[in-house]
Amino acid sequence: MPVEQRPARDYDIRFGHGLVKADSARWPRYVAATTPSAWAAVRPFLAREPAGLVHNKWLDRKHLEETTASLPDDVELAVGIGAGRALDHAKFVADRKGIPLIQVPTVVSTGAIIHGFCGQWTGRVISGVACIVNCEYVLVDYDLVLKAPERLNTAGLGDVLCGYAGLSEWRHNAKRGYGPPFDPEATRDVIAHHAEIVDRFPKTLGRHGELTDESVRFIMKAVQDRDERMLRHPAAPGADHQFCFSLELANDRFWIHGEECALGAVIVAWHTEQSPETLIGWLDTCRVKFRPRDMDISKPQLQKGLQELPRWMGDKAAGRDVDSLMRRDPVTGKRFEELWAWLSEV
Repeated sequence: MPVEQRPARDYDIRFGHGLVKADSARWPRYVAATTPSAWAAVRPFLAREPAGLVHNKWLDRKHLEETTASLPDDVELAVGIGAGRALDHAKFVADRKGIPLIQVPTVVSTGAIIHGFCGQWTGRVISGVACIVNCEYVLVDYDLVLKAPERLNTAGLGDVLCGYAGLSEWRHNAKRGYGPPFDPEATRDVIAHHAEIVDRFPKTLGRHGELTDESVRFIMKAVQDRDERMLRHPAAPGADHQFCFSLELANDRFWIHGEECALGAVIVAWHTEQSPETLIGWLDTCRVKFRPRDMDISKPQLQKGLQELPRWMGDKAAGRDVDSLMRRDPVTGKRFEELWAWLSEV
């Protein structure tokens, strides 16, 4: 029978100091999926090295198949070490080898930590589900996570606050008589979640404004809680995440996912005239990068991503038919020039 994805709320996430050293001493013969930077960060914390190691380059199915086949079969455990791509790669390894999975995130900014889903990718295009593997537990080792650059962790809050995009579209359309009226009751949980994040996150910071153990736990819990509190409604299409896919596809490169989502949400709020300055204030409070100049996104790259977005959202052959203002009235031509001028000033 197909494996069902465990709800995010039910994930066993273990927080503390020295977790990787203590836990890895008890692991059976294992293999790991990681990236070069994540491996360099975690290696000093491991009690012993894996029997096999793969470095993820991207999530293309051929890459996953070839690298997984290179690993030994006489192993009892798969371990994911890193961020989103590495953790998804580890799910694929665990599925193909038929072994349990433990996830060791080196940052807490990705939903891959609390989702069993691993997508079916061809290049940079996702077309379904490659596998679903629910890990045994997650180790959030403060010593490891706090070694990462701050932005790689705070991006997780961008991946939650980007829900502002759906609210913006719904409010915009309702004012113009397009689609259903805006429903405050249906949006109550997501609005409350955003308010809690913006209010509480600054209180977790240290004396000199640095991330602390409490900050790491707070970000991880915000990402975990999002699934229960996010807005799922046809009137709120989530163009922020669609923007991420189109930006990466159009430019054939990756950026930090939570920052991309945040930028997408800011663009949607600007295009719908739904107080983008409010979202910008939230993102700045939560230390989330979203400005193209801070993300190393050039004007031509952003333009290509926004030009690709309507096609991406309307690719019915791939199962996508997203009813969004970003598709009906795309940010291209003169409108893009206005956007770029505005983004250059905020």
